[in-house]
Amino acid sequence: MQSPIWKQAVKAAADPVRVKHYLGQFANTPLAAEMAKASAAQARVLAALFSGSPAMSDLLLKRPEWFAISLNAELLAHPRQEQGLRREVNAWLQPALAGRDYSVAFARLRQFKQREMLRIAARDLARLGDSTEMTREISNVADVCLNAVLQVCLQQLTGRFGQPYHSDANERWQPTRFSVLGLGKLGGQELNYSSDVDVIFVYSDEGHLFKVKPRKGAPRDRGLSNHQFFKRLAEAFITEVAAQSPDGTLYRIDLRLRPEGDTGPLVRSLGSYENYYAQWGQTWERMMLIKARAVAGDAALAAEFMELVQPFRYPRSLGESVLREIAAMKARIETEVVKAGELDRNVKLGRGGIREIEFVAQTSQLLHAGRIPFLQGAQTLPTLQNLVRYKLLAAEEATALTAAYRFLRDVEHRVQMEHNLQTHTIPAAPAERERLAALMGFKHRTGFDQALQEHTRHVRHVYDQLLRAEAPETRPDFPRQFQGAEAEWNTILAARGFKDVAKSLRLLNQFTNGPGYVHVSPRTIELSWQLLARLLALCPTPAGASPTATLKAPILSDPDRVLARLDSFITAYGSRAMLFETWTHNPALFELLLWLFDRSEFLAESAIRTPDLVDELMLSGRLRRTKTATQTLDDLRHGRGDEDQRRWLRRYHQAEFMRIGLRDILGLADFEQNVAELTALADACLQYALETARRQHKLKTAPLVIIALGKLAGRELSYGSDLDIVFVADAKAKDLPRLQTLAAAVMDLLASHTELGVAYATDARLRPDGEKGMLVNTLPAYEDYYRQRAQLWEIQSLTRTRPVAGDLNLGDRFQKLAATLTNFQQPHLPLAAYTADWKKKICHMRGRIEQERTPAGQDALAIKTGAGGLMDAEFIAQALCLAHGWQEANTLRALERAGDVGALPNAKKLIANYRDLRRIEAILRRWSFEGETVLPDDPAPFYRVAVRCGFATSEAFRAAVTGYRRAIREAYVKVFAP
Repeated sequence: MQSPIWKQAVKAAADPVRVKHYLGQFANTPLAAEMAKASAAQARVLAALFSGSPAMSDLLLKRPEWFAISLNAELLAHPRQEQGLRREVNAWLQPALAGRDYSVAFARLRQFKQREMLRIAARDLARLGDSTEMTREISNVADVCLNAVLQVCLQQLTGRFGQPYHSDANERWQPTRFSVLGLGKLGGQELNYSSDVDVIFVYSDEGHLFKVKPRKGAPRDRGLSNHQFFKRLAEAFITEVAAQSPDGTLYRIDLRLRPEGDTGPLVRSLGSYENYYAQWGQTWERMMLIKARAVAGDAALAAEFMELVQPFRYPRSLGESVLREIAAMKARIETEVVKAGELDRNVKLGRGGIREIEFVAQTSQLLHAGRIPFLQGAQTLPTLQNLVRYKLLAAEEATALTAAYRFLRDVEHRVQMEHNLQTHTIPAAPAERERLAALMGFKHRTGFDQALQEHTRHVRHVYDQLLRAEAPETRPDFPRQFQGAEAEWNTILAARGFKDVAKSLRLLNQFTNGPGYVHVSPRTIELSWQLLARLLALCPTPAGASPTATLKAPILSDPDRVLARLDSFITAYGSRAMLFETWTHNPALFELLLWLFDRSEFLAESAIRTPDLVDELMLSGRLRRTKTATQTLDDLRHGRGDEDQRRWLRRYHQAEFMRIGLRDILGLADFEQNVAELTALADACLQYALETARRQHKLKTAPLVIIALGKLAGRELSYGSDLDIVFVADAKAKDLPRLQTLAAAVMDLLASHTELGVAYATDARLRPDGEKGMLVNTLPAYEDYYRQRAQLWEIQSLTRTRPVAGDLNLGDRFQKLAATLTNFQQPHLPLAAYTADWKKKICHMRGRIEQERTPAGQDALAIKTGAGGLMDAEFIAQALCLAHGWQEANTLRALERAGDVGALPNAKKLIANYRDLRRIEAILRRWSFEGETVLPDDPAPFYRVAVRCGFATSEAFRAAVTGYRRAIREAYVKVFAP
């Protein structure tokens, strides 16, 4: 090998001495003749291999037959694709599986891996591809090998124990699937030469093994369980992947990224992963799952897993602490993982290293990819380019990070190929560093050092901008113990709005240290102090407020009650450690509960009875959904098969009421949207109750229509509102007694008392003749009554009607009748209730309500019936509808319509004040679920209502309410003036 080609190749090599050494080694082998005939391109490849990888050079000495297969210069010019690798392996793997020749299969697989790594190293060192191309090829080889190992292990175990099955929702047995998911660099298809492979194992469902496919109803408790089987499968897989043999090893395998790390189960079902990540998932696990990818086993199951973790790894929003947490994570790596003196030489974990580039990409994905799906992806460099596309990273910064990433990965590869070791540290010895510089294409070490410094400086600069700029979390301004600090705590609690300081101090001590009869871990105690800081931050501040000020940010109105409710909730939940972990990693969930306990007594009681309900609503994303009556009815119909329909209705109603209430408390729905959703829920429940009663009475179609009146008709329901309804049948209805039974069944389904309470109180007293009249009557009977015997207030009530369930064609005819009867612009006589002074009579009626229903001496507190109360605005709207012949059941829309046509002077002022006063009524109802029409007269609860309504002081709240009512009464007087 003294040809000019080889002389030139040796001269151009990064390490001519080492090349000559290996040429000498090959001189007495069968390859010598072939190497002597090598082309210039092939000589350069071999010289590069000999210079950069003693381990691969020794492998070629051991396996000279691979020279022609792996080091053909023409083949090396291009990367091999995964499909080609799989075809090659399957060509000999399938016959081996058919012949149960497992030992041969494993031996050939290890040889395949070694040969492919030789080929990739030669391409890499000869600069026939960039670092991204090399990591992709290495990852493709790993995928093919891992999938082949799983095939062999699965056939071995199923042949011995049988096939795993699970029962589906129809109690039919289905094959249980299994998948291996890659994480880290394997998941991102960015493997190194000496990378561990990070994996987790998932199977589809719990079940059992059977030798033959079981039939429906087969016993479920025979043989191995699915969990036991898949645990054995995973153990066999791990053993074969990591096994040492004369043919080499496949991969070191790392399982520490699975839930609960080394202490967690080796395998989990899909449902188990869902529960873990929802309850326990941490920030680092979100980042880890960004790189999750199917590498072996059932692809459909892997896709289900990816869909399951999608909201967790790409959340719609994260707490403000996430950047601090990620920065602290990197700081711990620098201080605890990187060896002393290697911080500036570790290209992966050191300052300005590969991990910082990955953290920039993954942190940006955590923050934004839940809302921008195009940012989602497992690979680092494409993510950087997408960040530029959405203006989340400057183009020059992305360019610098990309160049640094490629450079540092090249360095990492070359230090690993030197001795085939898992290292990321640049050597300190001058001679070794000089050789590394040559392998990187630099003539002198100084050029390499300058390039390294420049790249790491750029990386650190971008990293600091994103993460290090975060201010460190401040220490709380309260003592971290209770014993011996009682006096200081008493002062703090009193200043923060607590009234019963002694009781609250006891509950806080119990919150942090436990009730005394259970063991609380140091970790849980530490978390409790973090949560306590969040609780106190929401309490009133010691600083005084201006008597006219509104709150800039909401505060708790009753910290004592919130703390007591929190204690009850923790007791009901049971697992303090799990709960505190969940709250710490989902602080929004913790704060949501605090607001819930402060803003709604009846919802707080529901949450304590069903502790998982709030978690499920929050973590499932259902709080962000707006639901129509149609969507709600579709959900309700899933319970048609439930034997106890009253119980099903109440359970569903409670869950939906909680969802709607939480949306209200969090401000995810404004007031108008809130009442619309509450009305949609009532509409759906009425429709479902009628469907259920119809099935029970064996009726194919609805023989009547349910007409809504009042707030239900106007889609203005609030918390605890009754449902005002009447039942109308067609003139041809023959069996009215049977229809009375049907209507009574509908009301019973909604209003009867059970252990879960009622769904809705229903009120049918607005029907003709009230409680003395028939529950169901025909449309002609209704018309006759309204024309001949109805009083004026009954005609007035017809301004607010709407068909909600049953025969809607009949409902339309009722609406046309109501429109005729309530058109006082051109009254269609006969109509006994109509007189020319009808407006004066309505005004007189309103005066009687004001006088008789307002508690003596409490007019200033009576926001509904008192002067300028809500009823003033409602009477204005109804009178205007009568006067103009409008059919508009919604008070607000009726007022807006009057303003649009000039029928209501200063309409905008009235509407604004009516909206504000109606919101206060809703906040009162949200607290107690009762139809409260009077503000509390005791100063303490009055202040709490003021805070819930957004006012800093009772005085400011009182002044605002007085202003609202004055404006409403002024408008009322103008409309009803003689």
